[in-house]
Amino acid sequence: MRFRGIFPVLCLLLVLPGMPSLACTIVMVSGQEVALAGSNEDSFFPLTLLWITPASEGSYARITLGYKLMGNSVQGGMNQHGLFVDGNSLPSQGWVSDPAKKRHMGPLLDQLLAKCATLEEVKDFFRTYNVPGLDQARIPVMDRSGASMVVEWYGGKVVFLESGQPYQVATNFVGSAYAGREKPCWRYKKAVALLEQESTYSLKTVIGALDASHQENEYARTVYSFICDLKKGEVLVYNYHDFSRPVKFSLTEELPKGAQEHYLGQLFPQRTPEFEEFLEVGPVKMIEMGLSRNPQIALMFFHQLKKEYPIAYGREISIHVLSQAARPLMENGQAETALVFLKRNADEFPDAPRSHLELAEAYLALHQNEEARKEYEKVLALDPGHKQAQQALEDIVRQ
Repeated sequence: MRFRGIFPVLCLLLVLPGMPSLACTIVMVSGQEVALAGSNEDSFFPLTLLWITPASEGSYARITLGYKLMGNSVQGGMNQHGLFVDGNSLPSQGWVSDPAKKRHMGPLLDQLLAKCATLEEVKDFFRTYNVPGLDQARIPVMDRSGASMVVEWYGGKVVFLESGQPYQVATNFVGSAYAGREKPCWRYKKAVALLEQESTYSLKTVIGALDASHQENEYARTVYSFICDLKKGEVLVYNYHDFSRPVKFSLTEELPKGAQEHYLGQLFPQRTPEFEEFLEVGPVKMIEMGLSRNPQIALMFFHQLKKEYPIAYGREISIHVLSQAARPLMENGQAETALVFLKRNADEFPDAPRSHLELAEAYLALHQNEEARKEYEKVLALDPGHKQAQQALEDIVRQ
């Protein structure tokens, strides 16, 4: 994955204990006339955006992609000098601070794109600053010359890993730890096998490598991909592993228009049935991921979804999102935690009998009969013929 700040989305969510590691694939290829860098963003977060940021005093212009969660969260992109930066999430690497270096604060990937023009400048950045984000991430970088590397923490120090080949692939393992050994990632192997067959590289090559390594599993679907032509200053964006309908952005053409923010849902109005299904399950997966930390973070995600979903996709968040998050909690005897979500659901959807019925059942499971009674009465006020609520209310009265 990729990140902004000390990678707030990555460090808070994507490496939480007990959750599957979300995976991404970065492919960088070069040749006499070619410097291309592509990335698959694998997650279940549906609030995906593209930003265009003009140059300002001390900062380069850039095109970035990412999420609107807990503030804008840049996950990768390219700047006006043809520098590409992205990242892969990792489990903790035991990073430690170097007392000889300055402390780095703020949005790392966005700052790299804003402040650096070449690989050497990126190296100088990491030689100058302590970057705690390297504890749980590695940073693939490529510049307009075609030179590439992956910045990672290994052996107690920052390593600038270069491939010695006209291509480099980065996935979610520390490359330095597997030098000369078989790599532990099928996505890496598929991309490299394809690149090894080619003597020259083109846009078609990068698309093929990204397509071969895209994902469609429960917790890591390729929600978008992008390819940067570092010599031309162009970015091609693809939605939900569909490489047939790209949207192209040229820095030369876009920067005169000023700062821009685009939800990918606005850029890609055509939606496959598979993508529509993802839009239904994505919010629930976000809530579940937040819950793996604590209910407050899960509710914070819900707040963000409620606010942004109509803008992103022209649809409101439904009653099902919090309800589906609460259901397994109820089934596993965690009614007290489920209650947090069901109370919020009833507040958000006060005119839906279902929201009050489910809340009543949670109260009943916690032996809070008086609160359950009030919720069953709300169900009947909205739907006087609701038999389940009538029976439950009679049972409470008889107790």
